[in-house]
Amino acid sequence: MNNKHAFIVYAGEQEQGRVFHALTHALQAHERGNTSELYFAAEGAAWPGLLASSEHPLNTLFSKLQDLGVLQGACESCVIAFGHEQSTGQVVPMIKGPECSYGQIDILGLEDEGYRVWLF
Repeated sequence: MNNKHAFIVYAGEQEQGRVFHALTHALQAHERGNTSELYFAAEGAAWPGLLASSEHPLNTLFSKLQDLGVLQGACESCVIAFGHEQSTGQVVPMIKGPECSYGQIDILGLEDEGYRVWLF
């Protein structure tokens, strides 16, 4: 059975534990043979820029998810709003959601496609 999971990180820079759990569960779902996608939005838009540093303790896990194609990207409007164009904007694809969601990641669209959405 191939379940579909979308993990969305909203956690701010002081919430590394929540980010660790999102990354871990995204990898676990992938390794179980499920469809697994990882996104970053709102204050969580800072994380790809932070995690890309080889010195960050979660870098290995983050890089593995990138290599596996699990990491989808970050909300473009969030990256811009929180000023992360020069960090996150250089590390992951920017995602622009539909106008009806004001450009945010289309959570309802993911659910319509059969994804279980997990918010961290």
